[in-house]
Amino acid sequence: MSKGKVCVSYTVGFGNNLFQYTYGRLLAEKNDFDFHAPGLLELNIPVTPNTKILLGPYGERVALPQEHLGGHQYIVSDATAHGALTQNLERATYTVRGYFEDYELYAPYVEKIRSWFPPVEKNNTADLALHLRLQNRLVQKSHHRNHISAEGFLRGIEKFDFDRLHIITDSKKWDFYDIDDIKEIQEKVRNGPGSHAEWVATERSINYMNSLVEKLAVHDPIIHCATSGTSPKSGALAANFIDDFNFIRSFDKIMLFNSTFSWWAALLSEATCVGTYGPWKATKKKKKNLGQTNFPGWFSWGDENDLYWSE
Repeated sequence: MSKGKVCVSYTVGFGNNLFQYTYGRLLAEKNDFDFHAPGLLELNIPVTPNTKILLGPYGERVALPQEHLGGHQYIVSDATAHGALTQNLERATYTVRGYFEDYELYAPYVEKIRSWFPPVEKNNTADLALHLRLQNRLVQKSHHRNHISAEGFLRGIEKFDFDRLHIITDSKKWDFYDIDDIKEIQEKVRNGPGSHAEWVATERSINYMNSLVEKLAVHDPIIHCATSGTSPKSGALAANFIDDFNFIRSFDKIMLFNSTFSWWAALLSEATCVGTYGPWKATKKKKKNLGQTNFPGWFSWGDENDLYWSE
């Protein structure tokens, strides 16, 4: 008798893909089903065997089995994710289509999940790594309204005991911005997903970036900027993003803000001290719980009073 099948549908975004891949693999292994997923080539995970891939206009990847299983076919979404993972599923084809940004889905399986990915040696136990995703979050209103003030970051940094602060960012430079810098980012975003999003007023984008540069200077941070261009069809990720991802993983102290990219870097690290921004990124329907992640050594920092945005 042929097995059931779990097929993963990726959206755009490396952090998103890690959630989608991991959830799908957990679902397949729990039920002893065949697993079909696009690869995570940057982490040496190839496309699963006997799988064909469909590509969307922005590089979205959908995994399909070479031969479909006859019978029922189901969609596993964010709304049904917990139920699907806690019951024995009938033999059928299940397409994993959603974001699955819920730390409770993964809490029982953290060590198993880590074993799926190549390790990175932890070689910095004294310093603090702060990941700051900027780029499209500087210019798109839907993202920018969830940014917090420089003062909010400073209050979060105070929660850590560390020697030096390292800022890892997708920004091309850590210096005072002007209108040309913002226009350059807008041009990149126009070529990727979300190209029709509403812009933040240019002056606001400039003022926000410059406030970070000015006020975080109190810690004399070591800056790690993007050293390559933006990945094709992406408004944010640098082409060499995996270098930043693995660099974050090499720290024992990691500070996160509204980024699935750095959430996964922390999860796949051996860090013993991880601070996540408590409110995380609000949506119209609900607030995601990644800011409340309570894995061993993780804690929440910040609150909604830290928000930079005001209408």
